[in-house]
Formats: sequence, C-alpha cells, structure tokens
Amino acid sequence: MSILRYSATLIFSTTALFAADPLFDGMKAELLRGQTLALGQLDKPYYISYALDEGHVWSGQATFGGLISSADSKFRIPEVRLRIGDYKFDNTNFAGGFGGGPRYDLGAFPLDDDPLVARRYYWLATDSAYKGALTVIARKRAALRNVTVSEILPDFSPAPKFTLLNEFRPVTFDKKTWDDRVRKVSAVFNAYPSLRTSLVEYSAVDGYHRFVSTEGTEVKRQETVGSVQIRASGQAADGMIVRDWALFYGGDIQTMFPEATLAKAAKDVGEQVMKLAAAPMGENYSGPILFEGIASTQLMAEVLGRNLHISRKPVAAPGGAAQSAATELEGRRGVRIMPESFDVIDDPAAQGFGHEEVDDEGVAGKKLQLVEKGVLKDFLRTRLPVRGYSESNGRSRLAGSTPAPTNLVITSKEISTLPELKKKIIDLCQQRGLTWGIIIRKMDFPSTAPLEEARKILGSAGASGRAVSQPLYVYKLYLDGREELIRGVRIRGLNARSLKDILAAGDDKVTLNYLENGAPFALLGYGQSTAAVSVVAPSVVIDDLELIKIDDEQPKLPVASAPALALLAPTPNR
Repeated sequence: MSILRYSATLIFSTTALFAADPLFDGMKAELLRGQTLALGQLDKPYYISYALDEGHVWSGQATFGGLISSADSKFRIPEVRLRIGDYKFDNTNFAGGFGGGPRYDLGAFPLDDDPLVARRYYWLATDSAYKGALTVIARKRAALRNVTVSEILPDFSPAPKFTLLNEFRPVTFDKKTWDDRVRKVSAVFNAYPSLRTSLVEYSAVDGYHRFVSTEGTEVKRQETVGSVQIRASGQAADGMIVRDWALFYGGDIQTMFPEATLAKAAKDVGEQVMKLAAAPMGENYSGPILFEGIASTQLMAEVLGRNLHISRKPVAAPGGAAQSAATELEGRRGVRIMPESFDVIDDPAAQGFGHEEVDDEGVAGKKLQLVEKGVLKDFLRTRLPVRGYSESNGRSRLAGSTPAPTNLVITSKEISTLPELKKKIIDLCQQRGLTWGIIIRKMDFPSTAPLEEARKILGSAGASGRAVSQPLYVYKLYLDGREELIRGVRIRGLNARSLKDILAAGDDKVTLNYLENGAPFALLGYGQSTAAVSVVAPSVVIDDLELIKIDDEQPKLPVASAPALALLAPTPNR
C-alpha cells in the first residue's frame, strides 16, 4: 500500500464513483507524452508508472498528563517509475546504479489541485528518470561483459490491466477531543511515580492513492488508519531498564478506541512495568517453551511471515558488492517446514487489517496456500522474477518491490487446551530432569526498543544466525504448576527452521495487527515504508530452544527518589 510509505494503511475503500479529478487527468495526459521519449537510437521506455499519495495527518503526544506535541498537517508525494529496454532486460536489478533505477522521487508537491503544475512535475521527473536509466543500463551491460551470471532471469514480469477507481471522501476528525484523550490517558501513569518514562501517542491519517501505468492500470483508493501507542519504562534495583507497551490500530478514525479502553491499557502497562522491575533475573535455559496467546502470533509474524519470500541478487560490476541476504526458507519449496497438522494461507481479500485489493505495482492479490500439511508450497511474490517463479501474486507492499503478507492465518488440525499445553511442558521437564520450563506471553514485536538496545540484540545473535525480538513477559513454570515472572533473558538460535520442532498447538486463535516496515524487529519509527499486516495463530509449544541471561552493562539508578506525580490518576470518560 503506497501511502503506507508515509505512515498510513488501507482499511476500507469507498464505493466506486467517478467524480472530476483534474490531478488524475493530468497524470494520465503526461503519461501519454512520456511514452514518446527517445534520444536517437538509444533504448526507449517500455514501462512507466506515476503515483501520487496524499494525506491529512493528525497526531498528538502526551506524558504524565501533559500534552507535549500536537500536529495537523497535509502532504502530497509523487513518484515516477521508468524502465527502458524490455521485460527481459532493463535498467533495474543492478548494484551501483547511482540513483538511475526505475524510481524517481520528486519531493515536495503542491497541495492545490492544479493539473498543469502536476504535469510539470511529472514531465521533469520523467525526463530525469529517463536520462538516469540510460546511464544505468549502459553500466549494467558493461558489467555483464566482465562477469558470469549463474542464472539469467527476466528483470520484470508483465501484468494484466487492472482498474479500481474509488472517489475520495474526506473524513472529519475531532482533534481537540483526541488531544484531551491522550492527555488524560497519559495521566494514568501518575499513579506509578517510579516509572522512568511514559508516552501516549495517537495518529490518524486520511489518505488517497492514485496510480497509473503504461500497461493501462488505473488505481484510485482511499486509505485511512488510526493508531495509538502506549509505552512506559522503569528500572530494576540492579539498574536494568524494563518496559512494556500497548498498540492499537484501526480503520475508522472517527470512532476509534474509547478513552476507557485506552486508560485500562495504560494501567495494565504501568502495573506490568512495576512487576518487571521487581522480578528476579532469569537464567540460561535449554528446553521446551510455550508461546502463549499473542506471543505465538508475534513469533509467527517475525519468524515465518518475514521469510515467506525469495531474494534476488542484483548484477554487480567486477569487484562490486551485490547485497541481497537470502531468507531462511529459500530453496525449501516442497520441504516440510512445520508439523503435518499445520496449514498457512495469506488472503488479501479477507476483511482483516491487511485487506488489500491491489498492491503497489498494480497487481491484484490472490489467496495463497503457502503451507499445506506442513509442506512449503508457495512464496509471496512481486513483479521481480525470482528462481522458480516468473509471475507476481500481488504482494509488492514495501519499498523496493519487497513482498509482505496481508492477512496471514496459521492453523493446526491437532489442537490442545491451554492447560494441556502447560501439562505438556511440565511432563517434558520431568522426563528430562529439568526443575522448571518456560512460558512466554509477549514478545517485543513490533518493537518499541531504543535503537541502541536493538543493536545489542542484533549483536547478540553471533554465529547462531538472525536475532529475534526480545521476550517481554517470561515466566518460569515449575513442576507443581506455579509460575514466576522473570526478566533479562533473550532467545538464542530461534529461526524459521525451529518451526519443525513445534510439539503442540492450542485451541485458541489470537490476532496481531501491526505495520510491517522491514526494519529489524519491525522497530517502530524505522524502515522506508510500511504495510498493514494481520496475523492469526494458535499458541504453540516448541522444543529445543535456548534462553540466555542478559549480561549487558546497566545504567545507574537515579541519585534521588522520584517525586510524587499524583495521589490518584484522573478517572477517564467513558
């Protein structure tokens, strides 16, 4: 979803109506002219697309009962993608292109609906993109004369014409009410004076996406999203920083998230931070782990959802670096990656948070059976051909034509109740001489971690491979059924191949809605673009996993005790 590059997401579409749209008319007119570009006998464009994303953004932040920021802004961001040559060989998929690839970003764009000004922007951008493409394709040809490519793949796949024309209907938003709401909700944290930080933040975006290409595809769709982030952090007696969060996403920005719901979430976050600060440090552990509820869904989003595509190494000049990290499931089509009882589908047509009618490349998404009876059957694909696949299935949703899931659903035909899953952990521990097992009830995905903490987690992976997000709610499960909250542990050695070691699945179905941005741990505020994703999964027991105790240096405690903020937090309006 293209507007998600600028912090929004598609939740619903209006009824297809055909009102006057001078900007769209201007884009189409200039696109016709762009097809005539030529410089002598040099390559001519075979594909051009224009996009224009606009939005009205309302946002506000508050901490401990005080509003610290409030904004009301609008944006328009145009984009040009231009390819010369043909579908088999063009100016893309080359490392060292120096900005002359298929995309050309224009930057600032007038907010007035002036088609002549719009045409001028696209004219200049198309001209610049064409000249840059000529330079790149020449360098690419020169590189191929001096390197051997193991497999020749086309650079772009054709796609059928697609039309979706929905009229824009501006949404009204009561900003004053929301500024007051986050101020009041943030005051809930006044009841926890030993907290180090707290933040309640809302964002509401009313957006519109226009797209037109030389293949005849025309798209106009309204895209709206509302979100609320509630965060807090504290400090344990040994100096360790502990934190928790609650995230809310929705499409109806006029009626989203009642104040009482948010206030309860803030109270839960504050209490959990206090519990974590008082909890004992964890220990190294090796054995079965129960990922319960949302923790399992977060795990599937991070470990499975982010590996359901194939990378492609670009052409590079001799001595140049062509960076393209392989995903953990590449080359495993037809191989069992989960127990035989498991199926995985991705359905953009489902009415979930990830609902999408057409992707960023103008391709309608198809329902995919990704895993059947535990066997990997398919991948999320874009119009970039990869080994074994020549066509897109409509999953280009992030910058750089990167695939992402839409509504990902993981199911198992063999299920157990939660008490049965706990008993399985206890039985396994008894058989192996362990005095306790582990339950994880929440992961830090998407992550609210400071950048420095995220770097430490990435660095801790070492030779064990890719790091996964840190577990936030971790409990020791003793053999008599008692549970004890612990802190300060990380998971080591967990990856997509660990899913083969799932021993049991729960009878629950827990949904995670989040904005995928491609950053490590989906770190909030990072990444070049975002896409709305919904993941549904049951609780799972996975065998042979490791927890390691965190031994990082910790900051010192404050010299003076925290001042009292309030005797009682204000009662929220219902």
